[in-house]
Amino acid sequence: MKRIHDIYRPMEERKSDWNEVERSLTDDELKEQTSRCMNCGQPFCHAYGCPLGNLVPDQNRAVAQGDWKRAYDLLSQNSDFPEFTSRICPALCEASCVHQLDEESVMVRQSEKRIIETAFNYGWVVPRPPTQENGKKVAIIGAG
Repeated sequence: MKRIHDIYRPMEERKSDWNEVERSLTDDELKEQTSRCMNCGQPFCHAYGCPLGNLVPDQNRAVAQGDWKRAYDLLSQNSDFPEFTSRICPALCEASCVHQLDEESVMVRQSEKRIIETAFNYGWVVPRPPTQENGKKVAIIGAG
């Protein structure tokens, strides 16, 4: 099993819409990729790669087993906005993947993206407003 490289939609197609740049992996491709994670002896992706401390091996195991709810519960433990981070994260976990010693890293970012998309589709993502307001305001600079 190898890393999949043909995930980018054709440029001509992308120029005509505002859809995702990367195609989603098929169910079989995703199961194959997440199953690769189970062959790891030492998960550096979790220990040294992810600054959020995402439980990458556990998430991937849940996806490989088809347990999407558990995968979402694990992902949302450490990531407040996985719908954003799964798209813009530089995937430091992939850069520290042990599989790079003899092949290529597991596609963790694609897995996390599918987890959060599945969670939205099933209605598992619910707003968590603060229990009390503190009167402070926040401005996002450069957000458009």
